[in-house]
Amino acid sequence: MNAITETAYEPTAYHHLVSDEGAALDIRNFNLWYGEKQALFDNTLPIQKGMVTALIGPSGCGKSTLLRCLNRMNDLVDDLRIDGQIMAGDFDIYGKGVDVIALRKRMGMVFQKPNPFAMSIYDNIIYPLRVDGVSKKSILDETVERSLRSAALWDEVKDRLQDSALGLSGGQQQRLCIARGIASDPEVLLMDEPCSALDPIATAKIEDLITQLSGTYTIVIVTHSMSQAQRVSHNTAFMYLGRLIEYGATETLFINPQRERTSDYVTGRFG
Repeated sequence: MNAITETAYEPTAYHHLVSDEGAALDIRNFNLWYGEKQALFDNTLPIQKGMVTALIGPSGCGKSTLLRCLNRMNDLVDDLRIDGQIMAGDFDIYGKGVDVIALRKRMGMVFQKPNPFAMSIYDNIIYPLRVDGVSKKSILDETVERSLRSAALWDEVKDRLQDSALGLSGGQQQRLCIARGIASDPEVLLMDEPCSALDPIATAKIEDLITQLSGTYTIVIVTHSMSQAQRVSHNTAFMYLGRLIEYGATETLFINPQRERTSDYVTGRFG
């Protein structure tokens, strides 16, 4: 593979001009360093409200790092430094005085491996509400049913809500984590390779669920699977070595990419 050239980093290719109008999140000239090592370079892209945006690229390209910036999970990393803005409406989530806990309530998070808590199915779902001090049983019961229905899990577990969540299958655990992530009614749902630990049948159920949840939630998904990005996302961003190379409507990016490096990646020449 040829070395990166300066021409590879002309302003990002945007086709079908993914507009920042109606953006749930607007990433502007965003850079990130771990100590002296820069991991993200001048990334700019709007995440459109109510749509599914996929972040693709080879391992180590920065897509999970960027995803974790959207709810400031990277704040937990020592010696972190950022430059640029991530706008949520009219405020910068990295601005002074931002309540990070309140911000994270607006951003549900689903991780690569299912991580249910060692408690009942019911208590997993209501955990975010308990943290907020909600104790009224009718509200908790309604939230559990609503969240599990939204995660296409209610019919499978409605008769065993007090059983341990650890007794569920891997795919059920991941759908439970999605239900927990939406229990507090966030605006954005962040997914970091949510199907990588699942079998094909469970993966298909999660992908169907993502499709059902889009529109109600703005979803950002990191995936190594280009076919998955094509199946579930409206827009796709291709990243390489910490830089956004190309961003646009998913169908167009895969069928008619504007950057040679994007074409090489989506056609399997490297990755």
